[in-house]
Amino acid sequence: MDTVQRAIRERRSVTRVADTPVERARLNALIEAALWAPNHKLTLPWRFVVVSGDARDALGDAHADARRRLDPGLTPEGALAQRALTRRAPHIIVCAVRHPGDDPVARREDRDAVSAGIQNMLLAAHADGLGAVWRTGPFVDEPEVRAHLGCGPGEEIVGFVYVGLPDGDAPPAPPRPATADVAEWRDG
Repeated sequence: MDTVQRAIRERRSVTRVADTPVERARLNALIEAALWAPNHKLTLPWRFVVVSGDARDALGDAHADARRRLDPGLTPEGALAQRALTRRAPHIIVCAVRHPGDDPVARREDRDAVSAGIQNMLLAAHADGLGAVWRTGPFVDEPEVRAHLGCGPGEEIVGFVYVGLPDGDAPPAPPRPATADVAEWRDG
């Protein structure tokens, strides 16, 4: 138990990583860790797209196109800055959920399974000495990005996990509330 608790407490969102590629086997190990997340009714809702190398620019172009659509006054420099967001790490693991139907409970459970998978992925990255951060924002909902990644009508992007070799010290631990401040006990 100490090992698990220590990993949970020591893991950090690492935003500064080197542009050095990480071996495919190590990235596959992160995806495999995600697949061990709890999944109600074993619907296996996961879909991952690993974006590396120059493919990051194509993803960045899709994001920049979305930003231009939403802000017609976006300058060329602003579009380049949006495109560059995909160059913050050598690898981006796009984590999506596949919804087989319209049942709202199943949809929520499947999305939760992908979110739990992302946490497993982040813990596995930490255990392997990699830096990783889970990013979301409007990027996950942009039609241009979804089309670029081949997301079907029953798929949602849950997040982008940026992965690389840490470049510098890990950030300090963020403040957390005391258990007594967030937990309510009902014993009878």
